Amino acid sequence: MRPYNVEFFTPELNFIANTNIDSLTYKEDFLSPETNTVKVEPLKVSRNDYIRIEKNGNSICGIVSGISFGDDSMMEVAFKPLITLFDTGIVFPVDAQREGTFEKFIKDTAEGLFISNPDACQNISGLSVEAVTETPEWYLHITPSDKGGHFNVVNFLDSVLIPAFTKYGIRVDFSLDPNEKKIKAEIRRNLRPSIRIEADLPNIIKKNIAVRQTNVDTNKLIIYDTTGDYAESTVYYLHPDLSYDKEDKDRMMPVRCAVKTVTSGEESSFKSLCEAVASDTFSGIKYNNLIELTVMNDDTLVNPQFLEPGQEVEVISGGESFISMLTGKETGDMTKLTFGTVRMDFTKILRREING
Repeated sequence: MRPYNVEFFTPELNFIANTNIDSLTYKEDFLSPETNTVKVEPLKVSRNDYIRIEKNGNSICGIVSGISFGDDSMMEVAFKPLITLFDTGIVFPVDAQREGTFEKFIKDTAEGLFISNPDACQNISGLSVEAVTETPEWYLHITPSDKGGHFNVVNFLDSVLIPAFTKYGIRVDFSLDPNEKKIKAEIRRNLRPSIRIEADLPNIIKKNIAVRQTNVDTNKLIIYDTTGDYAESTVYYLHPDLSYDKEDKDRMMPVRCAVKTVTSGEESSFKSLCEAVASDTFSGIKYNNLIELTVMNDDTLVNPQFLEPGQEVEVISGGESFISMLTGKETGDMTKLTFGTVRMDFTKILRREING
């Protein structure tokens, strides 16, 4: 069996060392970046060095976050995905929402933080950022931190990049090119069509389907305009097919009502603000589930190696249909695919709630 080639590089992408390992289990969670580990012979590797693991043309890249030694004289290297390089606070320009494309906003923000930052020490050596797709009319419902203001301080990863993925299917793909001394970040929306997976077929080795009510299962939304002392309001209703409008008929029951406010003005009408808030509230509800399916790595029905993050799926089980999206993957002797935006892990739930 061909081994995995493990390489380490400095933050300037200078080669440090390489070694081989026989097996690897690698977890990806696109809603909460995972820390993975690999055991290698002792090498002169430090925190913040880069790691690249390759086999059969497939590449896994990360940044070293910890090193430990056990009784077996081996070195255990912990590493996080490269997207955690963007785990930083930013001053978010609230008025930029719905202007230009979302991908360009992410690109411009990343370049300002890590390529052309006046603090040269904060710039990431060799980083290039490219916006591959275009998503206009984007909106995250990030409001000003003070009345009449135009900015808010948020976390770039938790409050911008992860919502971009869950709401629009936009992800940031990283790759290392040590020969060119480049770290390439490509921002793209998943445009692949939805696929169907029959979860009751024998090729599904293990399955777990959890459709649970969460704190975002709003099916009635009341929006008030703070301009004019709450005199004007709009109500949206969610329907069983997960569409929403202002029609008080064929509604989801029982009622779970949420109340939100907007402030209209010369630049934004009450109607346009309401449409944006309604979209932000209802657009991700159809993915409020947790579906885990385990298959063989070379399964020809599901083809796990070809599924992309953010890809929509229809999972059929017990005569019922569940709409979800690929949000995580664990690869080892077999592949576990995770669909949906619900997580049962307490620390991941806390991280998502703290960051909105």
